[in-house]
Amino acid sequence: MNLQDNELLHTIVQSAPIGICILDAFTFKAEMLNDKFLEIAGKPKEAIIGKWYWEPFAEARTYYEAAMVSVVQTGEAYYAEEAELMLIRHGSEEIIVVTFVYAPVKDETGKVTKLAIWVLENTRQVKERKAISASEQRLRALVTATSDVIYSVSADWEIMNELDGRGFLKDTDKPITGWRERNVHPGDLDKVNTAIEEAIKAKKIFQLEHRVLRTDGSPGWTFSRAVPVLDNEGNIVEWFGTASDITQRKQIEEALQKVRQQADQQKRVYEAITSGTPDLMYVWDLDYRFTYVNSALLSMWGKTWETAIGKGLRENGYEEWHAQMHEREIDQVRATKQSVRGEVSFPHATLGKRIYDYILIPVLNEAGEVEAVAGTTRDVTERKQMEQALAQSSEELQAINEEMAATNEEQAASNEELTATNQELASVNQQLQEARRHIEESETALRLAIEAANFGTWFINSETREFITDTRLKELFGYYPDEPLSIEQAIAQITEEYRGFVSDKLENAIYNHGDYDVTYPVKGLHDQQLRWLRAIGNLKADPSGAFSAFTGVVMDITQQYLAAQKIEDSEKHFRYLADLVPAKISNALPSGEVTFFNKQWLDYAGMNFEDLRDFGYHAMMHPDEVPEFVEKLREAATKGMALESEMRFKDINGNYRWHLNIASPVLNEEGEITMWVGSTTDIQRMKEEEQRKSDFIGMVSHELKTPLTSLNAYLQVMQAKLGKADDQFIERSLEQSAKQVKKMTAMINGFLNVSRLESGQIAISKAPFDIQELFAEAREEVNPMHTAHTITFACKSSVSIFGDHDKIGQVLNNLISNAVKYSRPGTEIVVNCRLENKQVVISVSDMGIGIKPDDLKHVFDRYYRAESLGHVSGFGIGLYLCAEIIRRHDGKIWVESQIEKGSTFYFSLPLN
Repeated sequence: MNLQDNELLHTIVQSAPIGICILDAFTFKAEMLNDKFLEIAGKPKEAIIGKWYWEPFAEARTYYEAAMVSVVQTGEAYYAEEAELMLIRHGSEEIIVVTFVYAPVKDETGKVTKLAIWVLENTRQVKERKAISASEQRLRALVTATSDVIYSVSADWEIMNELDGRGFLKDTDKPITGWRERNVHPGDLDKVNTAIEEAIKAKKIFQLEHRVLRTDGSPGWTFSRAVPVLDNEGNIVEWFGTASDITQRKQIEEALQKVRQQADQQKRVYEAITSGTPDLMYVWDLDYRFTYVNSALLSMWGKTWETAIGKGLRENGYEEWHAQMHEREIDQVRATKQSVRGEVSFPHATLGKRIYDYILIPVLNEAGEVEAVAGTTRDVTERKQMEQALAQSSEELQAINEEMAATNEEQAASNEELTATNQELASVNQQLQEARRHIEESETALRLAIEAANFGTWFINSETREFITDTRLKELFGYYPDEPLSIEQAIAQITEEYRGFVSDKLENAIYNHGDYDVTYPVKGLHDQQLRWLRAIGNLKADPSGAFSAFTGVVMDITQQYLAAQKIEDSEKHFRYLADLVPAKISNALPSGEVTFFNKQWLDYAGMNFEDLRDFGYHAMMHPDEVPEFVEKLREAATKGMALESEMRFKDINGNYRWHLNIASPVLNEEGEITMWVGSTTDIQRMKEEEQRKSDFIGMVSHELKTPLTSLNAYLQVMQAKLGKADDQFIERSLEQSAKQVKKMTAMINGFLNVSRLESGQIAISKAPFDIQELFAEAREEVNPMHTAHTITFACKSSVSIFGDHDKIGQVLNNLISNAVKYSRPGTEIVVNCRLENKQVVISVSDMGIGIKPDDLKHVFDRYYRAESLGHVSGFGIGLYLCAEIIRRHDGKIWVESQIEKGSTFYFSLPLN
């Protein structure tokens, strides 16, 4: 038969939505093909039609010629799903992905005479699926890698989505409102609300340091930064941000501030105590360096605090003999922990040579060890001069003695006062040393924290513009550790498009107390490496009031910045691809809130995103299909599985069109649904084609049933007329003919039932009946017909069912017939039943060839034939009819199977 002579077949092939090519099974020459096949092949029709198939497709011959020959030889179809191959299309090599079938077409004798090639290109879908998967993996990796809290909130900041608080903030497993009162410290709530309002109004980045309520309810500090996500019209869709735990840094800053205040207070105490006395007061450390001197001693030296403190005896003008004397005395005090007293003469800066009386006392630490030596020196020059004058005048000796006695008494009182002052000085010095220790510990902790974070640091004098940096900052700007680096040189390494912006921000921060938190790229001077840096600075006045100190840190955020850019680019790429695909794509949160519609959805509905979202996805569905869809979606969400359904959606003109709707869940590592991805494809034309095909099958089945009925009657008459004739050949021939007519009648009835089912003409007449009646009738019908198998009816329970007795009997007989057909002779088939959750579950088990896992989910589809069924005859309508009958009884049907071990088909029905 020449297929091109069949005009109806030619019309069907040309209108098919997939590529079709018909080959002669002997010559492999192409006899018929459709435009869709030419579109996928990328070759002109004259290059394929009438040619040996592998002539235009020589590049694929090596891989699939053997499979094509095997189909003709074995009569078994060859399937390839999403196969990747190189094909020369439109003169160029292309790597494409296709799903195709080599299907045999047999004549009446079962001989393969034609070969049908069915092909569907999946290249774009596979690439899009891989791209989306890669994008999701990169985003998931970034979120997992960061130690910060990642959060997203609604456009108005009222709804906080699911939040992993990372042990810092309170977790939430679903979107919530009132999160600010829950997480923000009451004292900072107004500040946070104001910052949010400003960010929303300006559509700018939100960033703020503020207090929070941590997981245990205690106060903490965070640096929060969020960016607005805008739609195509520039409206805010949501905010995506991070919250860093800076509690430790804030605690260090507060502790450092307290220590500084205490140190300043101690210094003021020292000054108050010592400034009112003419005595010289001082403190040495154990290395003979001055750590404190009062103003009287500084005046005597003619020096300032800065030029004297931290210096030794010789550096402060002591002669060598004088310095050695005090060093020996300091060593003596350290060794004995006892005071030393003496008298010494040395020059005063303005008064000339003077005589001094001094006492040195030990300063002990908490362990009782000497950690410093404090001293007090008094000018006794006048007293000595008086003693000399008394020695010169014997006449005045008595008066002088009396005066001396009084002076001695005064000296004793002064000594007592001096001792008390020294003791108080030692106590104050000990407090000062403790304050210094706290400051040093805090500074060490801050330095270690900065080093651990790998930050670079800087200091700028607002008056002199002196620029002091550490080694890490020089490294970030591509300088060597020993190279000098000025402000101008650092700014020169910033890329041109950011240089002016950063320079303006810096000047504004130094001279106008502006904020300084900037992100910019730099190109290293020597390594030429491009880095993204974030700099944060703080301006504070120096205690002297002469200048302000601008200090800060610089951190390398190259990886974070590039990762964020990749995520943003991936998101744009996904939306771009979603707008290119012909299917309607949507995203929704687990709550059902839709977050994305692609262009195809918006064009189909004739709305913008907000109107379509507010109008409601369900409002576009056909009202008859909404309840079932909602129920199945709830079940799919519970199981974490995809939902595939055929349903109707209203278009811009108010007409309902059939679509294949697939809702796929996106799961996190815990198996929880984080998002739904919807793909909705218009199948209206396919539905119309199926209806035309069903109408055609119904018409042909009706036309064939009449002659078959007549033929069956003729055969029965011939068998009756034959009687008991001795011609066994004719008798057997008539019996076989009658069987074949019966099988053909059953097949045609199946087609008619499918046609009636789809047109709604098949009637379900429900009435109560006992399951044992059904089993008894089935036993009487199947046992005489299938003598090569043992069929056991194991169920003995009497159960009442409310349903169509004949239709349920048809289901049971079909399952038993299939069990016989697909199991070896001599094996057992078991029919059983059980009660479960107010339903009766009926099962038919065999020990047959089994069904492959890939085929299990399709066995109840119309016209589906499993690849593992081999040469067993059938059209794939029996199980489809069974499934539809059970569905119309509000029941369920399913199958469990293992290859070469057998299958068990189940169906459940509600009890009466």
